[in-house]
Amino acid sequence: MSFSPQTTNKNPNDVNGSTTDLPLTHSDESQIFYEKAPVKSFWGRNWWKFIIVLVIGLAGGASAFYLLFKKPISKSSSRSNADNSLANANNNNNGQTPTLEPNDIDKSNSTKNIFDDSKAPNSYTPALNQTFAYGKQPIRGVNLGGWLVLEPFITPSYFAGDIVDEWSLCSSLGPEKAKETLEKHYANFIQEADFDEMAQYGLNHVRIPLGFWAVEVVAEEPYVPGLSWTYLLKGISWARKYGLRVLVELHAAPGSQNGWNHSGKQGTINWIQGSNGRANADRTLRIIAALITFFNKPEYQHVTPMFGVLNEPRINFQGLKKEDAQKFYLDAYKLIRNITGDGKDFTPWLVYHDGFIGLGSWQGFMKGNERVALDTHSYIVFDPNLLRLSQTSFLLFPCAVWGNALSQSRNDFGLTVTGEWTVSTDDCAKYLNGVGGSPRYEGICDNCTCTGAADYKNYDPTKKAFMLQFAQAQIDAFESNSGGWFYWTWKTENHVNPTWDYQIGVKEGWIPKDLQNRPSTCKLLQQQYPVEYSKFNKK
Repeated sequence: MSFSPQTTNKNPNDVNGSTTDLPLTHSDESQIFYEKAPVKSFWGRNWWKFIIVLVIGLAGGASAFYLLFKKPISKSSSRSNADNSLANANNNNNGQTPTLEPNDIDKSNSTKNIFDDSKAPNSYTPALNQTFAYGKQPIRGVNLGGWLVLEPFITPSYFAGDIVDEWSLCSSLGPEKAKETLEKHYANFIQEADFDEMAQYGLNHVRIPLGFWAVEVVAEEPYVPGLSWTYLLKGISWARKYGLRVLVELHAAPGSQNGWNHSGKQGTINWIQGSNGRANADRTLRIIAALITFFNKPEYQHVTPMFGVLNEPRINFQGLKKEDAQKFYLDAYKLIRNITGDGKDFTPWLVYHDGFIGLGSWQGFMKGNERVALDTHSYIVFDPNLLRLSQTSFLLFPCAVWGNALSQSRNDFGLTVTGEWTVSTDDCAKYLNGVGGSPRYEGICDNCTCTGAADYKNYDPTKKAFMLQFAQAQIDAFESNSGGWFYWTWKTENHVNPTWDYQIGVKEGWIPKDLQNRPSTCKLLQQQYPVEYSKFNKK
């Protein structure tokens, strides 16, 4: 029995119903199954082989001697053979075959319990090997933004001048230096202690964004191939240890599905539309199939119950049409369900982003398809009109506007999840609007200034109290009206942009640590501000 995907060199533009196999084997899986194999006494039942070998040996049959005396395969040789059997996933053979070696697994786990799914993050969340009641029990999660897909505002020290995204960073560094730089980042930015802390904070899910280069890189692409895949598996092993469920999400597609820096390459959308758009979309499907094939194995079905098909395709921008994006979504669904089948308790939920065209635009879409969820990202800070709101309106907006939209989507589409949100009410964060970008908030109103926005150590109690209430309003709206939420993001580099940093928010008191016993903030706000609340519902 092998759990190692076999890799073939295929044309990246050729789908034809085939799949891209991941350039990876989980080495410890083969080790486990060899450990389970019974080892029997060789000579006790095989004395006759000695006589035959003796005769053949006298005739000089050395090769037959090896075959007859061949011992059961050792654990180390089984790993080596499995790894060596994998071809390079890159069509130009420039990449490497990432593997997850035993030393990469938490050493407190023996190889026999490395796939132990009996853990739960807290007393009110079912263990991994039990069913999570999506739509009834809320998702409470964080994103590991900026870890395996770099984003300038999360780790600004890597970016400046012409270095605006992961493409330009890797291009400027060159293959060896880029690999060294990213390996250091992957190893240090997120570690096991982060997952332990997430569980302590009452979270039950973690969304891990992944770039396509974790699976495949072709000749003209400067990304470091495969390295992030190794760290994705490390993250999943840590999540498993603390009972956290993982939403693996394809955050960056070949050609860029939105033209933003967090798609890997800032600039033009070259996905579905554009000079290579159709080929890149087909390649994306093949990469999705490879990911699903790997995580559909029994060892991963419990810990990775959700899959994000594609982050933020920017519909109605640069020629990316709604109907083309919907066709891609349907093609992806069919492709995935041909691998996973339908209806099983641990068949992965497939999460589709709303493409910024509003939740109502997806009414009835994918009707009848099983275990699909709609993802929306709720931010105030990117709309100049919302940036001008008063603090009272900031508090009411999630309940009166987002909450109602989510509730309607739950009826019209089904399970709807807020995959990204923040307590920030300004866009002052460094590089939030891209390297060299300027905040909209500065001077947009009389008291609108970015001065002191990042100085969280000097936030006054009034500011912290407002941020806490704003966080509670959003959590209440997302949990009461939909399937739950994932905060963007778990941490920023040295807490450089603190209002986007869940970890420092809990420690400093503007994000609640006790998520289970929280006030019904929306109801309280509606009672406190009935007139203002009703105005939002009329808009």
